[in-house]
Amino acid sequence: MQLVFLKTSSNPVGAAFQHRIHWLRINPSQFTIGKNQMAFVFQQPGTAKLLHAIDNAAVNADKGGGVFAFASKGGIDALFDSPNIANMLAAGRHFHLIVGIDAITNAEALLCLSERVASYPALLAVNVFFHNHPNSTFHPKFSWFWQGNNLRLVTGSGNLTRRGLGQVSMDTPPPGNWEAFSVQNLSGADAEAAQLEIDNWLSAQQETGRLLSLDDEKVREQAMANGRVRFSSTIAAAPPAPAAGVPAPAAPAIHATLVDGVDLGTPEVLVREIPVNRTGQADVGKSALMEFFGYEGVAKNVFVQHVSRDDVLGPVESIRLFVNQSQNYRLELHAIADLEYKVGADDSRMILVATKLDRRSFRYTIVPVTSADYTFVSELLGPIPPHGHRRLMRERRILPENLRAAWPDAPPNLLPVELLTPEP
Repeated sequence: MQLVFLKTSSNPVGAAFQHRIHWLRINPSQFTIGKNQMAFVFQQPGTAKLLHAIDNAAVNADKGGGVFAFASKGGIDALFDSPNIANMLAAGRHFHLIVGIDAITNAEALLCLSERVASYPALLAVNVFFHNHPNSTFHPKFSWFWQGNNLRLVTGSGNLTRRGLGQVSMDTPPPGNWEAFSVQNLSGADAEAAQLEIDNWLSAQQETGRLLSLDDEKVREQAMANGRVRFSSTIAAAPPAPAAGVPAPAAPAIHATLVDGVDLGTPEVLVREIPVNRTGQADVGKSALMEFFGYEGVAKNVFVQHVSRDDVLGPVESIRLFVNQSQNYRLELHAIADLEYKVGADDSRMILVATKLDRRSFRYTIVPVTSADYTFVSELLGPIPPHGHRRLMRERRILPENLRAAWPDAPPNLLPVELLTPEP
């Protein structure tokens, strides 16, 4: 049960509202409100009240849309897999989604949205709000649905993430965020005025060039930057006060997490020798392609971005993960084409260092045997196999801090950054 305020109007549509406040205890996953009424809801961690409210607002909707400051794959999937949102699209009705990219929204989210759009190319439209105001943040969160002459508005603090929608995002508390939102059911002049405000805002953003496509290069670059961020909370760092005479326990290690509490399933850094191959291709082997890069037997796109050894970022490229009939486990890494492949006198080989930003985006650099940094990186891989044996490529997966310790001059843009704050 959830505590809710319900606000009603006693005046005709379009007249000045005179409000009465009622305290009700209701089931927020099933609550309904009448015309020109508003329900106000506090969401507690461990509940999915906002997700339920959005889905309820979409019942029998003719069309709809949403604007959210941040989005994650988990939140996107939760929204579009909700029964009434899914039914609306399946029935051929339009939905327009705008997401911000100032933070959180990463490459995995962009690729997830692209795949959703591909499933409903004429019905689902998605834009990314991109601006050039470094001291401002795009921060609205609302959705709207039309049913006949009624407009339903869901407005609140929750982002399009599993935590924001209220879904459980981790096995340990807190499972979701504290949020607040309102649901309004408008008709007549009030509904038309609200829709006009939305339409005018959308038109203004289109005219100023702030609503970009999912494959815009600026959008991709920001998504890659967002994917570097790891979140950690200092709340759990303080141990309970010990009893008198008992030594204080050590503070538990602060565990950094990705958006939605995603577990990458492998250390974040791959260090691997690569054999000579076709221009622009890197043979990473079956294990790395599947376990590190995430190939699961079905072709899919991922984002890769080269980081030069002097820390300059290259363009974000979308590449296809697949295995050809010859069972070659290769990636298209175009930066390799700019380097001459040389083998060292001790049979040392060119080394790929790749960092997994999220489950579908990676930054990488190439360390040739002629580089002054080669010895630092090569020592991570252990001894070179002796001559006379089949030359297997050396490989190791390590944590970012292991790479920093072994290679102090590793390009900073190659590795994740940690924020001492919980995920928003």
